[in-house]
Amino acid sequence: MSMRTTAVVVGLLFLTSTAAFAASAHVAGALLVAYTGLAVAGIGIALFPVLRPHGAGLATGYLVLRTAEGLTLLAAALYLATSGHPVTGYEPLVYAFSGAGGLVLSGLLLRSGLVPKWLAVLGVVGYAALLTGVVSELAGVSELDSGPGLAFYVPGGLFELVFPILLLAKGFTRTSGGVRR
Repeated sequence: MSMRTTAVVVGLLFLTSTAAFAASAHVAGALLVAYTGLAVAGIGIALFPVLRPHGAGLATGYLVLRTAEGLTLLAAALYLATSGHPVTGYEPLVYAFSGAGGLVLSGLLLRSGLVPKWLAVLGVVGYAALLTGVVSELAGVSELDSGPGLAFYVPGGLFELVFPILLLAKGFTRTSGGVRR
């Protein structure tokens, strides 16, 4: 795929997977959860060749984390489809994969110059906040899905809205193909 086509595909997958995951929390739709799992794995696959020139090990790590997140979501969808009961308590694992993968992605975006620096920094802040929220929930300090715990979503949510819109509108910033420091 060309860089522009990859940018459009990744932008659409980010937006639709986020919307499907949010909707699935309310309607508990196995198909929406399954789509989310496929979309997040697809994001990792589509971004791999774009990210690899800027850090092969980190790009591989991102692919692995997004695939693990996707498989977790697919397992939840399969359980829901076969049992008729929504899965509870799997979200922190999904958010942990998403947060760790997002930190890798944002770091590579910062290193590569594929997006504006401010956006890559927003990603670092957002995914660090999400991981902090996961730890906070697991420690029993707060719940991610209610009250003050919702604040852990804000910076990452902004990144996951602005990043795909930028990809759809402008694509990636052209770089020389090597690691930009």
